This record gives sequence, structure tokens and C-alpha cells, in this order.
Amino acid sequence: MQMTKSQERNMQKKKKKKRNRRRLFSLLVLVLMMIYLPALWNWLFSSNTEIAVIKTATLEVTTPLSGVIVRKEQLLISPGSGILIPTVSYGEKVGANQEVATLISKEMKDLVENYRQMEIELLKRVISEYETAAGSDRKIWEEAIEKQISKLTDYSNTGDLSDLGSIRNSMDRVLEARARTILESLGSNSRFGPEKEELERLKNSQAKSVQSIKSPASGVVSYYCDGYENLTPGERKTITIKDIDEVLADETGSEKWITPTEIEVRAEDHYGKLVTNDEAWLVFYISKDMAKELQVMFEKQQMNEKQLELQVELDGMNQRIPVVIEGFGENDGSKCVVIASMTRYIELTMDMRGVTGKLILQSVSGMKVPLESLVNINSVDQTADIIVIDMSKARYRRVRIMAEQDYYAIIENLAGVDEEEFVNIFDLYIVDPRNIEEGQVIDL
Repeated sequence: MQMTKSQERNMQKKKKKKRNRRRLFSLLVLVLMMIYLPALWNWLFSSNTEIAVIKTATLEVTTPLSGVIVRKEQLLISPGSGILIPTVSYGEKVGANQEVATLISKEMKDLVENYRQMEIELLKRVISEYETAAGSDRKIWEEAIEKQISKLTDYSNTGDLSDLGSIRNSMDRVLEARARTILESLGSNSRFGPEKEELERLKNSQAKSVQSIKSPASGVVSYYCDGYENLTPGERKTITIKDIDEVLADETGSEKWITPTEIEVRAEDHYGKLVTNDEAWLVFYISKDMAKELQVMFEKQQMNEKQLELQVELDGMNQRIPVVIEGFGENDGSKCVVIASMTRYIELTMDMRGVTGKLILQSVSGMKVPLESLVNINSVDQTADIIVIDMSKARYRRVRIMAEQDYYAIIENLAGVDEEEFVNIFDLYIVDPRNIEEGQVIDL
């Protein structure tokens, strides 16, 4: 079947449109290739070098520790059987022969509690009515309270809050003593006269059944005994890695710092302990490699007739504890025991025996870089190369490693090197120096 002329013209127009589309598509592909081909070439064949800037920072060299706390502890023994009522709170400092508790028979417990509750209520009412009273004694009480407030301010300024419990208890005793003084000065004709007489009668009736228990020495009171009071200061150098692990395995997370309202005791039972808070010891183990580094530091200080003072961070404590390294104990080939003394924060660690944390060996400030950026490391003299960029070219610079921890190091320039070979703050360096040659051009 023959096509008409009009049909032929339509076919030719369609073919021409197809040719134009193909030409336009080819042109677009060519333009896109001209634009993206250099970027593709650079992505496929360039080194993709990661570059960073040298900055200053502080690096702490630390190592994990596991240990036990050794204290000067004396068990508090009950003189008889019955109900023991603490009169001193946990963590409070007491002097020798100061009352720490009262012992009563079970039968007299209700009478004693009734007397004490009546006494507290009466003292509260006395303070409420006579708190604005003037007199020569008023100034004495105000000065006593101001003294405790001044102590509180001092502790707040220094950041050492370990004695806050003692301040609170001292304040309570001052206020109670003031109320008692006011009550005793009131005559029998006062409105509190009948209650005062009733209180005195109750006091006399229960006095014979109440035994006051005195502290045998000065120290800090604790009502929790963990069974490791036999770890005495004199035996601290004989504590082994196995001993430490056993104590850690027995450690519980109970609320040991709570002051019990009453303790049921039998004669010769211990109901608490007295801690002398002038000095304590932390006996711990660290890895063999870190112990070698610590021993070098220790011997260097001994040669200079100085003490090696460091800090530890114990898990569960916010404060860093200053310690003095005394010496070293057992070494089993992978771990080594270290003995350290401490004179601060003893009250805050009274509920701890087995502890974990970290020892801060060094705190070094300087130029901080990733360890992976250092090459040709010499572990003997602690030197290495770092590749810096100078005029768009890679330049090797020899530096000394001052300290390293985890993935970072603090570096410094070598002595006697020309200033042109120095590494400086804000210099550009190559983070991953693999396959980088001296003098290689680096695209910035």
C-alpha cells in the first residue's frame, strides 16, 4: 500500500525529532562528564588525606585499680545485754569518755522512750516561748551558733564537706543545751512547772535502769562492722592480690552509713567501731606495666628525698583523694600490689572496704595529637615522627612523647633541634600518615 505525500512528510518530521532528541541527550551526557569526570578521577586516585590542627590540651595518665581500705579501728563492745540506743550519729567525731550510747533492759524500753519523747516536746515548747528572751547567757548561745556557722562557711569555701555531719550534730547539741538551761532556770511557779516536775520524776524512775556507754578513745563512730577489722595498719604490707579479690567479692551496697534507732545486743557483743581519722591506707593492685612506671617515679622521688604524692578516684566518690605512695607488695607477674597512705576524706570512705577506681599517675599539658598520627616510634627514648604540612608538602618532624593515654599523646620538640624543625601550635598535621612520603604534595 503506497503512502500519500502527507504521510511521507509526517514520517520525516518524526525521524527528525528523534535525531534531535538523541543529539540533545548526547550533548547533556558530554557536559555532565566534563563537569563530574575530574571529581570522579580525584575520588578514585587521590589519597584522601585527613588533616588536623595541632592544639594544646591536658592529658591525664591513669590506670585502673582494685584495693582495700585499711584504717585504725577499735571495736565497740556492749557491757551487757538489752537494747542499745545510740546517742551519737554515724560519722560523728567523739572524744575519749564521751557518751556514745545508752543500754537499757528490754522491759524498761517503753519507759525510757516515753521519758525521752516528753523531754523533746517540752524543750521544743521552751525554745518556742523563750527564743527572744534577753539576758547575759543569750550572747553565749549566739556565739556558739555563730562559731558553727563560721565552720560551715569555711568548709563550703574549701570544698571539703566531710565534716558536715559533725557541724550538724554540734548545732543540735548547742540548741538542746540552750533549751535545757532555759528550762532549769524556770521556777516551780512557771507555766512549765508541773511538766518539769513530771519529767524529773520519770527521769529518776528510769535512771537506775539506764547505763551510759562511754567511748574508750577519741575517733569517729560507725555502727557497721564488715568483719575485716582484722586488716590492721601493721599488716598492710602483707595484704595479697587474693586478699583484695576476696574483700571485693564480699562487698555489699547496703546503706552502711545509717544510724540505727536501736540495736539489740548481748554482753560482749560488738555494736560498732571507732575509727581514728588521722590516717588510713589504700592497698591496691594495678597492672605490671603500670607498676613498673610507678616504681621508677617512686625511686626517683626517694633519690631526691621526697615523697611521691598522687591522687586516686574511687568509684562512688566525687572527690579525688590525695595519697602518698609508701611502697610495693606482691607481684604475681601480671599485677602488682601498691601501698599508699591517705590523711583526707577518711570519714567519707568509712562505709567502704573493697574499692575500685583509678590511679592518676600524671597530668601533662602540651601539644595533643592522636597516637595514630605518630610513626617510627622508639619506645626506648620515647621519640617519634609526626608529619606536618609546610608549603603544601609533607615534612617529617622528630618529637618526644611526654605522655600517652588511650588514643592520644602529648608531644614536645626535641632539645637542640633547629627552630625550622620545630612543631608548633596550629601547625597542620596528617592524622593517618600511612603511605605518605617526605616532600609529597598534599592537597589542602
